[in-house]
Amino acid sequence: MAIAEAETQVEQRRKAEFLRLYERYRPALGRLAGAYVDATEDREDLVQEIAAAVWQALPNFRAEASERTWLYRIAHNVALTASAKLRTRGKREAGPAEAVDFPSAERTAEQQVLADEKRQMLLDAIRGLAPVDRQLVVLHLEGLSYGEMEYVAGLSEGALAVRLTRIRERLRKAIRAKEVGDER
Repeated sequence: MAIAEAETQVEQRRKAEFLRLYERYRPALGRLAGAYVDATEDREDLVQEIAAAVWQALPNFRAEASERTWLYRIAHNVALTASAKLRTRGKREAGPAEAVDFPSAERTAEQQVLADEKRQMLLDAIRGLAPVDRQLVVLHLEGLSYGEMEYVAGLSEGALAVRLTRIRERLRKAIRAKEVGDER
């Protein structure tokens, strides 16, 4: 009887910890999922797959990294596998349609239209990146340090710095090209 009670308590602690993590990181996981799949349904499915993987991995969490970094590592691995499955099923892997949240501010109607156009250009440019580069952009936008990104993506901090610099330049060029194209 004591063993059964102990097992029940362990499961209750696991469930409470899982719910705490899920509640805290759910928005971030949605944004990360958006870097891998475009359709809202696919994004929600991916978040559920990530949640299931977190549930399974939770008993083995040893706090060698922060919980946020550990969670992103799981999410990254699940997302890579899921997006590969989607590609093999013939679905188009686009970028984060509404995955990137931008701060809102009071604007005039004209300012809002211009801001929306710029946001769309940025999202289109991000969609044009390779999947790994999109992932790095999302991790960077989520505020992960290079050390955390290194743990998640498996790239050295130096490689991350170089890659992010190149990604920023590609995004600038893509946006400039779009702006010039729109002016014609």
